[in-house]
Amino acid sequence: MKSKICVPIPIKSASILEFKTRFEKIIISNPDLIELRYDYINDAQVLTQDFIKQLLDNINPKIPVIFTFRNYREGGQMKLDEITRVNILKNLILSQPNYLDIEMNTEKNHLTEFIELASQNKVKLIFSHHNFFETPTYEVISNQIQGFLKTLKHDFRINSKELDDIILKLIFKAKSFEDNLTSLKLCEEFSKQLKIISFCMGQLGIFSRVLCVLNGSFLTYGSIIEETAPGQISIKDIRDSLSFF
Repeated sequence: MKSKICVPIPIKSASILEFKTRFEKIIISNPDLIELRYDYINDAQVLTQDFIKQLLDNINPKIPVIFTFRNYREGGQMKLDEITRVNILKNLILSQPNYLDIEMNTEKNHLTEFIELASQNKVKLIFSHHNFFETPTYEVISNQIQGFLKTLKHDFRINSKELDDIILKLIFKAKSFEDNLTSLKLCEEFSKQLKIISFCMGQLGIFSRVLCVLNGSFLTYGSIIEETAPGQISIKDIRDSLSFF
């Protein structure tokens, strides 16, 4: 199976021309997916459906697109009140990207809205969790995953077929080399039953950031213009490293 690498693009302004120029540089690297990070925007009011769809129209339809407006508590760049952020996320879903990345710990009433709206607009969901301080033990993370899956099935009535389209994303801070092995084990074990993304951030986490895709991770992230996470390396470096395996 081909290793999938997603290139994140921080959306910093409402300039479509600026985006097209940056995108032209990125497309040369032939990314497998593209993530548009909207929490980098300099003015949240510009994130209308019209503007979002214009961005989407400038991307090759053959390249799957992930929309993300990361929560400030999990590494997002903009601190907003929850109502504003919820409305932005709804606009992102209504613009119909291939995927929307949404935090696992989103309030239940909002998560219900997002799940229903995503289903209506044929948008697949990536449920994410970021720990910027440490990598818990495999047992702790495994219990967290099992608990969230149980919540999806029982509280949100997600059936087995719908679960096939869902992706869980669990990202941690590596404080030792061994932390990489925890995330790789998560990929290896849980990829047998669902789509999962897991690796470690920081310089110590580069090992798992590269090798996760060989252990069952749905994708990894590689930069071209600038990093959007600690320890994120270039798509070229990831591909060069993977060529040895």
